[in-house]
Amino acid sequence: MDNNNLVQDDEELYRNVRGGQDSIEYSYDDEGRLRIQPEAFRDRYKKPSVDRASLVEYIPSAVLLNPTNGIVSLMARDVRAIADVVTTTRDKTINHVVDVVHDPTPERQSHAIINVNPEFFDSESKQKKVFKFLQKALARLATINGWTLRPGED
Repeated sequence: MDNNNLVQDDEELYRNVRGGQDSIEYSYDDEGRLRIQPEAFRDRYKKPSVDRASLVEYIPSAVLLNPTNGIVSLMARDVRAIADVVTTTRDKTINHVVDVVHDPTPERQSHAIINVNPEFFDSESKQKKVFKFLQKALARLATINGWTLRPGED
């Protein structure tokens, strides 16, 4: 197997955060501290996209999807350490293991996804509720790390 396909724990991951005046993906508190919002990790398939920094030579602007976006960084080990993604059913509690998996596309060879095992299950509303745990955990990590590339910078 090609080692480029395995996302190592010490890898830096880039995530686009939508910028612009009315962005709901980040804010600043009263003291001017950045707060990345869970909405920054929204994904209709519940598998947020990231880019492997090493595969774009650590140039965050190389993965900007829009010039008004910003880039935040996460470490694969920190993403994998997320432990608060849990589905509770009537008779048991399921802990979802979070992983980062290389998922290249023809346009983005650096593309990877954050997924969980087992996959989200139960009703769509229950899946959304549990996915929110993942979004909140990712937003906390991104807030701690701050901007890698501020919105509108290039």
